[in-house]
Amino acid sequence: MTRVTTLLTCLILTAASIHGQGLEPLDLAKKIFGKEKVMKMGSFITGEYKGRPNGKDLQKGSTTTFTLLGQTATTAVVAMTVLDTVGKGLDTYLHFKKENTWKMSAFRALAMTGMIEQIKMELEKMTPQQVDTIISKSKASEKEKGFALFSSREDYDFQLGNAKLILELDSNIIQHFLNNKAAFESIKEMAFKELETPKTDGERNIRLLESSKSTYQKLFISSISYGGYETGSNSLNFLIGGMLDNTVGYLYVKDKKDLPKMNPSNIIMIREIGNGWYVYKTT
Repeated sequence: MTRVTTLLTCLILTAASIHGQGLEPLDLAKKIFGKEKVMKMGSFITGEYKGRPNGKDLQKGSTTTFTLLGQTATTAVVAMTVLDTVGKGLDTYLHFKKENTWKMSAFRALAMTGMIEQIKMELEKMTPQQVDTIISKSKASEKEKGFALFSSREDYDFQLGNAKLILELDSNIIQHFLNNKAAFESIKEMAFKELETPKTDGERNIRLLESSKSTYQKLFISSISYGGYETGSNSLNFLIGGMLDNTVGYLYVKDKKDLPKMNPSNIIMIREIGNGWYVYKTT
């Protein structure tokens, strides 16, 4: 009888322990954004996230994939990619906090993309003749210091490619890097070499390679800088672009300990590419 009582006690304690631990962030993300209605949603949420959007808000026929981007003892971030029936999609970022159990605390995605989408559409529908006409007008406006949408075929290609890359899924942004890895590595070495010059010694948030824009703009990169509040004091920032502080780009850090931390109010996503390279988004 004593042995049976002891066994039952152990089973009860084990069950209570498992219940108390709750779901891990990745499993909780799948639950909240699954097809089934979540019962007692309040048990799984905290902070600003009030339970919407969730899986019931997703378009019918859409598919979701989940990737754990990072997890500490108290915080975690899960990327959720949502694809519609024709393969168009959106990357979102689910932030979690550990209280007694893991709870979702914020829902994020790259914001203020509407204007960029509009620019992309306008540039895409231009004929070669229209592009040449604008280039010709831009040369005339240069003398009058007027506004020009773009000033050369290279400038047009950069603006269109840059807008497309900003709006791409994270997986495609990573693939763009991998397709051009040798060029990125070469520009990285140029940037670190410039950092060794006396004029940049001791400075932070330094704009680099200003005289080499034509080189990195071929990769649809808007600017290159070192340091800064958002991306960390020891990081090389290959900014793609965005609107205001809602940006996307690549980071290079020599030591992983210098990688900035993800949070809902600043860097909403960091995803590792490899060999010190990362893709990031801010808000």
